[in-house]
Amino acid sequence: MPVDAVAPSTEDGTVDAYPVDPGLLDDLRRARRRRRVAEIHWVDALYRVYMAGLVGLVAVALIAGTVGDTPLTAGQVGDVTAHGPAVIGLVAALAVAVGLRSGSRGGPLAVEPGDVRHILLAPVDRGRALRGPALRQVRSALFVALLVGAAVGRFADRRLPEPVGAWILAGAVAGVTLVALSLGAALVTSGRRLPRAAASGVAAVLLAWSALDVARVEVGGAPVPASPGRAVGWLALAPLDLHVASLGAVAVAVVLVVAGLAGVGGLSVEAAERRTALVGQIRFAATLQDVRTVLVLRRQLAADRPRARPWLRVGRGPARFPAWRRGWNGVLRFPAVRVGRLVLLAVAAGAAFRGAWSGTAPLVALAGVALWVGALDVVEPVAEEVDHPSRRQSYPVEEGALYVRLLAVPLVVSILLGLLAGAVAALPGGGRVPLLVGLAAGVATALSACAGALGNVVAGAPSGGDELGLIAPEVAGLRMVLRAVWPVVLAVLGALPLLVVEADLDAGRPAAGMASALWLAVAGLAALVVAWVHQREAIAEWWRQAMDAAGQGGAGTRGDDDGDEDEDEDDSGDDEEDERR
Repeated sequence: MPVDAVAPSTEDGTVDAYPVDPGLLDDLRRARRRRRVAEIHWVDALYRVYMAGLVGLVAVALIAGTVGDTPLTAGQVGDVTAHGPAVIGLVAALAVAVGLRSGSRGGPLAVEPGDVRHILLAPVDRGRALRGPALRQVRSALFVALLVGAAVGRFADRRLPEPVGAWILAGAVAGVTLVALSLGAALVTSGRRLPRAAASGVAAVLLAWSALDVARVEVGGAPVPASPGRAVGWLALAPLDLHVASLGAVAVAVVLVVAGLAGVGGLSVEAAERRTALVGQIRFAATLQDVRTVLVLRRQLAADRPRARPWLRVGRGPARFPAWRRGWNGVLRFPAVRVGRLVLLAVAAGAAFRGAWSGTAPLVALAGVALWVGALDVVEPVAEEVDHPSRRQSYPVEEGALYVRLLAVPLVVSILLGLLAGAVAALPGGGRVPLLVGLAAGVATALSACAGALGNVVAGAPSGGDELGLIAPEVAGLRMVLRAVWPVVLAVLGALPLLVVEADLDAGRPAAGMASALWLAVAGLAALVVAWVHQREAIAEWWRQAMDAAGQGGAGTRGDDDGDEDEDEDDSGDDEEDERR
């Protein structure tokens, strides 16, 4: 719908006046805000603030304790100064690319359904209606970026030279600039309705330029010019090497945000309604810890659809291993965006391995999480069968056996991603991991991540009718937390032996000692998860029978008691009737 379709316009097409006073919008929102605030008790609000502050302090303390405080050597500082801006520039290019793609699909705004159906369809200034929610979203995101960037700067001070204040300031400004670039690009793209192909093209150019800059590729005997994202890298590392061009990133971020807020009224109402509905469903699924539903809805939000034609065709004749063919047919229909995302996650995991090998131990958690997120896409052949229970029941094979057969292809793809992560970790440069160690760490982490993702997909959403109702609420809460956390923990466990290898080499011990045993233990855990998936229905049936037997025994006892009570009641009623006679 055109922007000015709901407002009267003059002959030259300009908007003359809107029938609805824009001031009414402010009154309406103030009334809604007062009503919401009135529904929140001050004790609940104080408790939320207390919990958020407590969790934040514990997280910062844990991260600060595990980062370590060993200063980098002069050579390592030189590597950070030389290569750090390009690497951070690649992250900045990725953030802008995400913003461009989000904006081409109507993002980043997700206003409330009432605003879409009543306000945006009313004869009111659409820019005035959307500017308030957009400004609040930008303000909240920049505040979080400010805190996170300052915390990262505080941690950088423990290993890099220069005063702590300079690092905190540089981290805060770089974090705010990075988020502002992403949000500004999204607002400008959605407000100007930039076509999706154009947004994807610009994003691809920025990413390719930054990747060539990181690799220091030479074209015609000369190195590739510095990518635009390098300005953010110079800003983040300003205490080491202050570069005037870094101020350009701040200026571009300010211009993008201002231009995005000014043109937010051009947002498509259809895109806003679709995004609002999907975001609401994602939030509801997230509260239920239903990772599979969140993943499916996010793909719809990102227009991430399987290809109509696979990248390669697998034979059409009778298959000796139909599950193997079915798995490859599913994987080979992954869209280019999903393939690119998997490669980026593997590269990020490899970079995290390098950082952990250089002394920043917490980065093993980042490697595990990156490969776990990729594994959620890789186990798609199994997830498709989980999503279609009626079709699954028509197969002449047990449910668990079917899942295990379909897991073969995801395991192969996960191993390939792990090998890619290990190869990235072994590339020459600062923080290089020995090749065999890197490949072993990549494969082990990928296998454990695949096992964790399989557990997420097969478990589905928690059911209110399971055994949770038979146990104490405190135990049920702990069980819910463990149910949500254990897949990620399993993925991170696969990367921990890398730290053991590093410690053994530093101590002069052979590397293939304790680490090999730990990697075998991780493989054993992954095998246990696969065995659980294979026997899951049998275990559930055994548990149901045990609960039914316990319930019947209890019901029988309660039935006898009730019967006696009824009999006593009948007797007492007879006695009262005799007294009346």
